[in-house]
Amino acid sequence: MPLTRREFLRYAATGTGIAIYAATSDTTFAAVAPGPEVFRIRILHTNDHHARIEPVDGSSGPLHGGVARRWHRIQKVRQSKRGRNLLLLDAGDVFQGTLWFNLYDGLADLEFYNTMGYDAMAVGNHEFDRGQATLASFASQARFPLLSANMVVDATSPLHGLVHPYITRRIDNEWIAIFGLTPEDTGILSNAGSGVSFTPPIEAAKRVVAELKGKGIDKIIALTHVGIHVDRQIAAQVSGISVIIGGHSHTAMGPMVSPPDAARPYPELIANPEGLPVVVASAWEWGRWLGDIAIGFDRRSRVVTVDGPTIELMADMESDAGFESRIAELKAPISELRAREIGSAAEQLDGSRANVRTRETNLGNLVADAMLGRARNDGAQLAITNGGGIRASIDAGAVTVGEVLSVLPFGNTLARVDMSGEQVQAALENGVSQVESGAGRFPQVAGLRFSWDPSAAAGARVTAVHVATADGYTPLDAAATYRVVTNNFMLTGGDGYRSIAAGQNAIDLGYILADVVADYIAANSPVAATVDGRIIEGTSLSEPASVKP
Repeated sequence: MPLTRREFLRYAATGTGIAIYAATSDTTFAAVAPGPEVFRIRILHTNDHHARIEPVDGSSGPLHGGVARRWHRIQKVRQSKRGRNLLLLDAGDVFQGTLWFNLYDGLADLEFYNTMGYDAMAVGNHEFDRGQATLASFASQARFPLLSANMVVDATSPLHGLVHPYITRRIDNEWIAIFGLTPEDTGILSNAGSGVSFTPPIEAAKRVVAELKGKGIDKIIALTHVGIHVDRQIAAQVSGISVIIGGHSHTAMGPMVSPPDAARPYPELIANPEGLPVVVASAWEWGRWLGDIAIGFDRRSRVVTVDGPTIELMADMESDAGFESRIAELKAPISELRAREIGSAAEQLDGSRANVRTRETNLGNLVADAMLGRARNDGAQLAITNGGGIRASIDAGAVTVGEVLSVLPFGNTLARVDMSGEQVQAALENGVSQVESGAGRFPQVAGLRFSWDPSAAAGARVTAVHVATADGYTPLDAAATYRVVTNNFMLTGGDGYRSIAAGQNAIDLGYILADVVADYIAANSPVAATVDGRIIEGTSLSEPASVKP
């Protein structure tokens, strides 16, 4: 008879006496009796760090994270009896998200990562936000390997020879391998540029596992930055993987979930094609948690025990004094930059991830208005920008340079392009095509209004589009040409905006988006941005009296 997840873990617990955190789902495994544990590794893991060197003040809870707390905990684990056979892994996206990255291009994070002694890091999509040269500088100074088995690097790229498909390690007389994966659509999600490309991750996983097994290595860890849904597919479709440590989807698991949800365990166990268990784990985001699992293997390299305590990096956890001192040194120029006031906001400007990727927000309107205002002299009529490019909110009161840079950290520039009405419609369809997954392509707009039906199939959700004119709003003309201002990332088809890339007369205007928004706030303070009905969920678009073009 097959074993359920619960039965498998109960069997393992009976054999070893360890405590196991597990779900109670009906996932089944092959009816093979696991042998006694003969080898164990412990994995500490992080993902989606996003330049959170300092602790993060979460809106839904107390202070989390910070590399000083992380380092203190890592040292404690290494010094403990359970620190034997320890691996420290990061599943990608160390880059981007705070002023630390704006100022140091990831090298401040690298200093701390080198000291913490990471064993490997997957290459995430945001590692390409400032192009290949910035990532190459990081990789060349890293004292740990950067991994991606589905990344193809041309000999002319500055990354040539700096990213490896996998590494092998001999631990306690046992060989293990770790291979990496990067999102296949990194060329869309970031600024990868020419000279690098990305193959389908499942195909790459099958290829590299076969190569490793051909070398006699059968304890294989996938260190991935492809998201939990793809991780689950890899676990179920690729034979030979023991553990998947993942990132990209910012997935909270087990005790990270509030309130706790038994359907979202830490770690997950998924049956591979032979019915053998694959351990799948992720650690949410920003160093809020330090993933911590121990995995036992039998003589046939099958997973037979799983122990998964996860440690939350709370405000009252002790920090490493040396790290705190170094952070204070590196922070001085950041503090000066952050503190300079440029204007004020009459109310909070909403840039929360959940909202800017699913609906109109007042900060989304402000950013789009600023873009359109700056490009009016170039004939711009419409503005479309991706909600995923807005990374933070702005509180009511004084607004500083630092706040604007936190909202718009990517260094994007304004760009304009001439598009047909049909292409504009296609751009909006792309923008609302992946709302369910929280994709960053959701459009924030100016100079137009549109309605959309979230229950309709992707590609057929936009129900009406009206364009602002001197006399009010008029329906979008599919055959007409409109001058659209966007950002340089979207101009090249980023976030799936192929219809923008297909436009005519494209020009990068060279204005840095953060500067444009800062100038707009300075000129219009106190800013009183509102949600005025530009984006409507529904099947029709009526004209509210309060809205003016």
